[in-house]
Amino acid sequence: MKPILKHLLVIQQNNATDLLALSRAITLAEQHQSKLTIFKSFYRKLPHDKFYQAANQAKLTEFLKQQQQLIQQQIANLSDKKLAIDIVFSWLEHEKLAIHRLSQARDITLIIKQQQPRLSWLPSLTPWLEHYLINDIELPVWLVKPNTGDGEKNILACLNLEHQQTSNTAMNHEILNIGSQLNPQDTKPLHVLSCYCPDDISMSFPYDNEQGFKPLSNVAQRHNDLLQQYLERHHLPVEQLHINEGLPDDVIPETALQLHSRLAIIGNYHLHDASSLLLGNTAHYLSQHTPCDVLIVKPQPLASISQF
Repeated sequence: MKPILKHLLVIQQNNATDLLALSRAITLAEQHQSKLTIFKSFYRKLPHDKFYQAANQAKLTEFLKQQQQLIQQQIANLSDKKLAIDIVFSWLEHEKLAIHRLSQARDITLIIKQQQPRLSWLPSLTPWLEHYLINDIELPVWLVKPNTGDGEKNILACLNLEHQQTSNTAMNHEILNIGSQLNPQDTKPLHVLSCYCPDDISMSFPYDNEQGFKPLSNVAQRHNDLLQQYLERHHLPVEQLHINEGLPDDVIPETALQLHSRLAIIGNYHLHDASSLLLGNTAHYLSQHTPCDVLIVKPQPLASISQF
């Protein structure tokens, strides 16, 4: 099982809500002995001309020192435990490049960031950094939302059973593995959700050369049969299984609300899709409309899914 909580990268964006993501990350680090790296970019907020920096090195050093002290004070206010924390500032390169370079150099296992509000004049457009984290970077991303941390108890693992390719099966297992890592002592129930479209709108019609078209099997029953295999492998009780009719865009937010979930774990099966910048995809939609934190899991490398 890949240790997703080994090294957490917390992205701050120089606003008041940064404290939410930092608080979530510190809670996880305390529970799982995680290492923390806190990243903050000042690209285009600080002059990145080398000649300017050479002439104003003292001012730059003092500014970065103040920023470091501010973050250290925030950490002290949130935790009195000794944690392995590193603070990284960037101002010479684009934020995406800096995050990509940092995630590889530091062996990051999970990115945590505060959810960005959508633009009021174009609500369908995903903020560029959030789009990059959901759609392009291969690490799992935890998007933090306000008012979902303390009072909520359970975790909702959302599986996709519509396609049975090896990569899709591996993604489902990874979602459940992550849920188990976040819930090692069963203190927060792990609920498993699968949604399906009814038979009468299915575009799949099985055909046999001798008998012609075959009657469609019951979709809900097929999902139930498949889910039983996942439950057995991950040692989950059947009473925490939910098979709901409808589209993921509707079912997942509704179920998270009904169960009072604090976190929904979903998969993004469409990495590096340029059209999603304007049109979005299911992962983008759910990240905005699910009423709790959302952890987005990405496809695994082929070498790591051969076991499935």
